[in-house]
Amino acid sequence: MNIIQKQAELGRSLFQINTNTLRSYAEMQRDNLSKYVELNSNYGKQLPEIKNVQDFLALQREYGQSVWSGVKSSVESQTSLVKSAFEETSVALKSAYTTDTATANAPVVETAEEKAPAKKSKAAQA
Repeated sequence: MNIIQKQAELGRSLFQINTNTLRSYAEMQRDNLSKYVELNSNYGKQLPEIKNVQDFLALQREYGQSVWSGVKSSVESQTSLVKSAFEETSVALKSAYTTDTATANAPVVETAEEKAPAKKSKAAQA
């Protein structure tokens, strides 16, 4: 595959990754909003039943925990979505900018010579 074909394929891949990611993100936001509205609706329905401060505090604590768990779950889902999109983009870029598909997926390994600092000879130090 020549460089122009690789670049065209990269463009299509990146477009598809972005489209799928944004679609998934929008679905997550829609689901989160509906959960939040439902949670607030249930909280509002329970408020008139409160007769004392202890019941109100218990309801408020339950509501706070529900909101926190929803936010935490939402952030975890969004993080995994972004991580997945990043990994897919990384694979697409590697395949576009390498000459061999086997080297595109190979991990980068440094040799011992590359890791070790260069030693100066005694003549060079003087």
